[in-house]
Amino acid sequence: MSGVSRPPRILELIAKASQYLAGKGVDTPRLDAEILLGHVLNMERIDLYVKFDQPLEKSEVDAYREAIARRAQRMPVAYITGRKEFYSLDFKVNPHVLIPRPETELLVEVVLRRLANSPQTECRIIELGTGSGAIAVSLAHSLSRESGVTPFIYATDISRPALEVAQENVDRWNMGEFVQLLEGDLYSALPAGLEGGIDVIVSNPPYIPTDELKELAPEIVRYEPLGALDGGADGLAFYPRIFAEGRKYLRSGGFVAVEIGHGQGQAVIATARDLGYTELELHRDYGGRERVVTAAWR
Repeated sequence: MSGVSRPPRILELIAKASQYLAGKGVDTPRLDAEILLGHVLNMERIDLYVKFDQPLEKSEVDAYREAIARRAQRMPVAYITGRKEFYSLDFKVNPHVLIPRPETELLVEVVLRRLANSPQTECRIIELGTGSGAIAVSLAHSLSRESGVTPFIYATDISRPALEVAQENVDRWNMGEFVQLLEGDLYSALPAGLEGGIDVIVSNPPYIPTDELKELAPEIVRYEPLGALDGGADGLAFYPRIFAEGRKYLRSGGFVAVEIGHGQGQAVIATARDLGYTELELHRDYGGRERVVTAAWR
């Protein structure tokens, strides 16, 4: 029938959206276009190509156009979809929490590797600055489901909206038995009675120098919580407190594991050494960049 336009097909929409996003300076236009259409249609990316010729309803096209428009404004894909995978688990995210990065998975891996050498059947962990809860939930999930260890994780954050997101992620993965969320600034949120009994203190603190924040990608500067990134003038503001106050909580033989920025390794190690820590190690990520420092308490 003349005058009736053909409904757009999946592959056509992806091609047009990719071209549009590329023109807006998006680094991964095709990938983002696919992820967002999969989100709108509730499909895996591979299914988009299996059903490449499937026509879309007007409501689906409208929802996709809205998602692409938000991405063109440099809103991160994870905030548009409301989800991000981390350590093979799916997490809710929103602009109240930093989006979990793949490189932070090394922090989880390092902690799990060290604990694997311990004969303990229980493990007490403090996480400082939990944000979305991705680290705490990933540790609890791996230890309880795969290692046969019963974890008790005390995860703190100064942001109540962030803790609300973390609680949803704890509940999503049924980790409430193992993860307790606490509101407050670093150690100040912790209950009494933990002193001298903690096996691990883990943290991905803010470590970007203040002057460098403005140089970050628009996705970060415009949308992510900069308080979760700002590490002060040299990016190292949080480490002295993490290591200094951690000493009263760690048992003998317990350890601290912190994420760091590239080039900060020796400074963080020096801080830990000056405070009496031993077995200082610098761990690089799969790109060869300094990523994690571990330090044992005597």
